[in-house]
Amino acid sequence: MLPEEHQEKINLIKRMSRHLLEKLRKGAKSDQLRRIDERLRRAEDSELNDCDEMPHHYIEHTDPERSNCVKQVGPCELENVGCNELVEIKKMTQHLETSIVKHLDLTRDKVLVIVKEYDALKAVLDVPRLSQNVGESADKIVVVERAVQKVERDLADVTTSQQNQQSARQANIDKQSRLTNEMKAKTIILDSKLSTYEGIVAVLNGQIERVANVVQATEKEQKQDRDLLASLERKIKSQDRIIALKDVYLAEQDLRIQSLEMASYDGVLVWKITDFNRKRNESISGRTTSIYSPCFFTSRHGYKMCARIYLNGDGMGKGNHISLFFVIMKGTFDGLLRWPFMQKVTFMILDQKNQDHVIDSFRPTTTSNSFQRPTGDMNIASGCPLFMPLSQLDSRRHAYVKDDCMFIKVIVDTTDLN
Repeated sequence: MLPEEHQEKINLIKRMSRHLLEKLRKGAKSDQLRRIDERLRRAEDSELNDCDEMPHHYIEHTDPERSNCVKQVGPCELENVGCNELVEIKKMTQHLETSIVKHLDLTRDKVLVIVKEYDALKAVLDVPRLSQNVGESADKIVVVERAVQKVERDLADVTTSQQNQQSARQANIDKQSRLTNEMKAKTIILDSKLSTYEGIVAVLNGQIERVANVVQATEKEQKQDRDLLASLERKIKSQDRIIALKDVYLAEQDLRIQSLEMASYDGVLVWKITDFNRKRNESISGRTTSIYSPCFFTSRHGYKMCARIYLNGDGMGKGNHISLFFVIMKGTFDGLLRWPFMQKVTFMILDQKNQDHVIDSFRPTTTSNSFQRPTGDMNIASGCPLFMPLSQLDSRRHAYVKDDCMFIKVIVDTTDLN
């Protein structure tokens, strides 16, 4: 359904079109049609406007020359027939009703004038041609009416679409309103829960602070315990070092005592090598290639000496012989002794079964550094690198190794020293 103002506008256009068509068919002049059309439009506008407010689609409402206000004073609608009175638009109908006789007289006079003019024009104008023009104009008016109908349908479609859009917008607004109310309700619930959770968090914060204080105190105690433990560990390590030094010192003293107990002062050394097989394997593997014997002396104030044995050989005897050497050591009374050392030295590996000992001896070379007065703890060893073949150790006829022990005897000739 079209809005009322649009419907009235369309009806007005239709009436004007029909009126114009009738006038054209009757041969009315064009300027008369224009004036009639303008008055009809102003009259129609006056019906649509009671001057309470200005219609938004007529900007000429305040124009003094083209105003369509119902209180505007204007000439009579029959001015063209000779009525010269000025009348308010809203009183135009009353004026027309009260001046009917006057208007009829004026109209009669005007019609007579028009008939005379029409007869004069008809004599000079081509009537068939005018009839043809009137027909063409009538066809154009029909086209205009069809266009107006199409506009009317388009306006109806636009109005329907606007109404549908308005309904959709209203439904969307209602939906948004419902969602807003739901969100408000949920917000109230969440605020309540939030308050509850804040209370719980406050309680938990208090408990956390208490636990943190306990943890801090515990950590402080643990730090003190760690410091104490570290101090005790340092003391224990210090005591361990002291004990280790004492163990070394006691080992040295034990070795010294053992050396003193085993030391001889007559130039004769009897050396018992225990754990022979283990020591031989260490010599073969290269872990311990040689072994030193305890020291011995030619007298209480004589030369200090020892023996050195290679159980897997040394030099020319490596891998096939036992090598046995003699070593001059630095002694307390070296300043009282004769140098170089010139005493005869005899080596013996004792047979523990048949007394078939392995014996060899040598006299020192006086030019050798091995027999000069020692400047260090001991001189370079000198002796017999091919003292005994290793194959003899496995001989069943002899017992050079028995009960995993070997005995070596070293004799230094001391006859000319006394």
